Amino acid sequence: MAKVIQYKADTSRKPGFRKVRRARKGTNPDQLNLFAEESATSVHKHVLRHLDPFEKGLQIDGRNDELAERFYREAIDSGVSVADAFCNLAIISARKGDTVMAIDQLTQALKADPRHTAAHYNLANMYYDAGNFPLAKVHYEIAIQLEDSFSQIIYNLALTCICLHEQDEAIAHLKEYIAATEPEQHEEAEHLIKVLSLQKS
Repeated sequence: MAKVIQYKADTSRKPGFRKVRRARKGTNPDQLNLFAEESATSVHKHVLRHLDPFEKGLQIDGRNDELAERFYREAIDSGVSVADAFCNLAIISARKGDTVMAIDQLTQALKADPRHTAAHYNLANMYYDAGNFPLAKVHYEIAIQLEDSFSQIIYNLALTCICLHEQDEAIAHLKEYIAATEPEQHEEAEHLIKVLSLQKS
């Protein structure tokens, strides 16, 4: 982050993606990482057998992307959690560096479910990283309308406004972020507000 009054937005910042984690009926969402400490090859087959294709992909996502991708595609072909599967496929594509494919898959997720918060958020991050700040802003704003309790969206929207030289709007969003988060998360946002305020004066 800048340490001088003439603040220059860090357009190389990686805001991060949001993976869809859907719990099955009757399960505890905190148990979704049941196999987090195991390798993909050690996941017991009899456990995976009772999961739908999306959940199978979710359990091994990040440890065996090739197999996770296969399960997500199987979910899409079967009509199971289509938007969720496309969203998580896009994250795998982004990890591979295939931005075009990732954007296409997020677009497919929104075609399946236009109100899919994670797809809007991840698509905004993709456009942010690509330097397309107007489109990033649109999707962050939609994501906030769908889930206004997700504070990271507010912060990323503030950064996007900075990149678009919209200081007043950026300051307003940073204040929203501060109001929605714990004190230990405020330092960077408060610094940005001070810098932007000095830049305006």
